[in-house]
Amino acid sequence: MWMLAKTKSNKQNRAKINLINQGLMCYLPLLNTKKQIKNTWIDIKETMFSGYLFIKFAENIKNLHKVNNTFGVNKLLINKDTGMPYIINDKDMDAIEEIVKFNNNNQFTAGDNVIVNKGKLSKFAGIFLEKCSKYRAKLLINIINNNQEVIVNIKDIQKVY
Repeated sequence: MWMLAKTKSNKQNRAKINLINQGLMCYLPLLNTKKQIKNTWIDIKETMFSGYLFIKFAENIKNLHKVNNTFGVNKLLINKDTGMPYIINDKDMDAIEEIVKFNNNNQFTAGDNVIVNKGKLSKFAGIFLEKCSKYRAKLLINIINNNQEVIVNIKDIQKVY
């Protein structure tokens, strides 16, 4: 089982390091994304739940106040009725890990919605049809109400959810 901690603004990584130093197991889900900055696309890792960090619940944790007093942590999310931290079951955490693994895999399957993020077709959305070679992919893009098959560099496309 897992607990959820609210972190201070942009301090998720610092909180994770400090909690690990205290002997706690933490999970900060990161997604690979591409963002356009100053007219160029840059690969970045973005937190899935900005401002939150998952902490593995161990029965031997007696001093939960230490988690609240950790640098980078704002507070544990507490159930007001019981006074205990909210518990996230392992099934839900497995689902989150599966989403992260799927996103970071960069494998495309036929029918995936994608967006082109580089070149003349930049910002065009389409459907992934097939992988033509190690470096090329065939997409179906709607241009002026006409579906066109185009071949682009596979590094220049990104999945859209």
